[in-house]
Amino acid sequence: MDNITVYRIFEDVADKFSEKIAVTAASGDISYAELNRKANRIAHALQRLDLGHQSIAGIYLQASVGYIAAMIGIMKSGNVFMPVNIQTPATRLDSILEKTRPSVIITDKHLKNDLLEKLKQINESLNPVYLLILDDSLGFDIERCRKDARLIQGIDYPDINPPDLVAVEDGCYIITTSGSTGEPKAILGVHKGLTHFIRWEVNEFNLNDQEKVSLLSPVTFDVSLRDIFVPLSIGGTICIPDEETRTNPRKLAKWLRESRITVMHIIPTLFRLITQEFESHHPPGNAFPDMKYALLAGEVFYWDDAARWKKSIGNTVELVNLYGPSETTLAKLFYRVGNQGIDSYESGSVPLGRPIPDTEVMIINNAEECPVGTMGEIHIKTDFRTRGYYNAPEMNRLAFVQNPLVTDREDVVYKTGDLGEFLPDGNVKFIGRVDNQIKLHGVRIEPTEIESVLNQHDQVRQSAVTAIDDRFGNKQLAAYIVPRPGEKPAVESLRRFVEKRMPDYAVPAVYINIEIMPLTHNGKIDRAALPAPPRIRPEMEERYIAPSTDMEQTLCRIWSQVLNIDRVGIHDNFFYLGGTSLLIVRASEIISKELAIDLPVTKMFEYPKIKSLAEYLTGPKQADHSSSHEDIRQRAQRRKASLSRMKQTRLNK
Repeated sequence: MDNITVYRIFEDVADKFSEKIAVTAASGDISYAELNRKANRIAHALQRLDLGHQSIAGIYLQASVGYIAAMIGIMKSGNVFMPVNIQTPATRLDSILEKTRPSVIITDKHLKNDLLEKLKQINESLNPVYLLILDDSLGFDIERCRKDARLIQGIDYPDINPPDLVAVEDGCYIITTSGSTGEPKAILGVHKGLTHFIRWEVNEFNLNDQEKVSLLSPVTFDVSLRDIFVPLSIGGTICIPDEETRTNPRKLAKWLRESRITVMHIIPTLFRLITQEFESHHPPGNAFPDMKYALLAGEVFYWDDAARWKKSIGNTVELVNLYGPSETTLAKLFYRVGNQGIDSYESGSVPLGRPIPDTEVMIINNAEECPVGTMGEIHIKTDFRTRGYYNAPEMNRLAFVQNPLVTDREDVVYKTGDLGEFLPDGNVKFIGRVDNQIKLHGVRIEPTEIESVLNQHDQVRQSAVTAIDDRFGNKQLAAYIVPRPGEKPAVESLRRFVEKRMPDYAVPAVYINIEIMPLTHNGKIDRAALPAPPRIRPEMEERYIAPSTDMEQTLCRIWSQVLNIDRVGIHDNFFYLGGTSLLIVRASEIISKELAIDLPVTKMFEYPKIKSLAEYLTGPKQADHSSSHEDIRQRAQRRKASLSRMKQTRLNK
């Protein structure tokens, strides 16, 4: 049994590698010794607040040195950390706080006002008792959120390791996910489960203190725990890219190479975009000479993606497919792809693999174990699972069930809801879902939760949410709307309504009004019969205004191409037309290529309408301020030639 916590392992490593860099980020680096001291001060402060053992502490921060210090400090204090997405709307935050009731939330001085504004909009009784507010040097102040809270100011908190108050069976973290009832689910992970997985990954892949591990996943997803505690448990370094880099495949590929990343955990969608970047702009070769492993999880990983990576980037990076629901603690099955025979697979998904140690996998149908090649529901048995859903005994009863293959003793297994089959070699193959749950960019999404929100809109009679492919083959959410009689709900109204109630990853990109919802013979929504989105500009509040300048025409043409619609008006918002973060990257790349400029993705977010983007592109170029005079002259010449081509294209129509 794993009878030590990951933060105690970190403390030992911090003593051994005290001056080595533990975390490197755009905002700066921090050594192991300094990170441990900062976390210790936070731990002592939380203990002095006397919150009670195993209280929940929220973290309202982005991926950063401060976030990691806060997480470790909470663990050391004997409490449970809960990351909160800073994009979470107030109504969603209300639901999360109602379910979890954190005693304190840690944020920083830059996000404090944003958090307080949201807290003003929710039930006052759900507010935390305290806020702990970090400054840029990771010092902090503590403020009361409730008038009756006791607070002693001016305390100098020690930076030594606090006494160990934690048992390995204690709660460690809470991760919130989409729920089928319209409310978020909160999953309570335990220390021994986290330690068990981290130790397995380190040992299985023979990792050492020279590793540089990229933190690409949002910290609100449990997979980020791998990126953080694998390196911190061996003396390696966590490497955090800035947001612009993380969302731009070209910049991310460059950052991975220049940062000399050795271990990368990544979702297949982002992996595919990096591969496409090299296919389009680089000759085949060893693109990442320092990288040893790319571990994929969160979505189906296809053989075609593995083969294209190997062809474009080479065989030096070993690809590994990981599988495991959050309820069972990170990954519980793995498959090492290797190089032999990879080109013989033309289609289909890479196997989920075999279980890691201390884990059993069963495929069951009608209370019987399925033979090789027969489909059934995947069940997982492990002593290192989470405690399940926080304060939700009925949900736990339905998900964590008695093993139907065992009748003489208690034997709890987790019903994953995933369908699979055993292959002849003993590996498990993924087939699909028993329900309508969607996995999008590594996030589990329950369509019924989004539908329950849409159905509250005063113009909506019925809705159905599903995943569709954009024109580049990437998944995106689509909402099919049956309006109330006489109504024509506009995209802007529907999207704003959902944005106020759901996290950003659960907001549909596409909205399609239909007259009647297709049903199966037993009266359920027939999602397979939902029509393909029409290639026309959707119903919008914004009146269509055609482009009038060369730049506006070029941008409208590019957006129409990327969004796969017939026309775009100059005041149309990219995201209201069906745009997503992946599509905006595509648009930025095409614009940059056609205009011979470097258009950052962040500028596309800043100027999401044709008119404002055109004005930015034809105005003074901020990017040129740091260029030499010769660079400016060359860019101006390329820009002039590009505009000339645009004008000629317009005249030839």
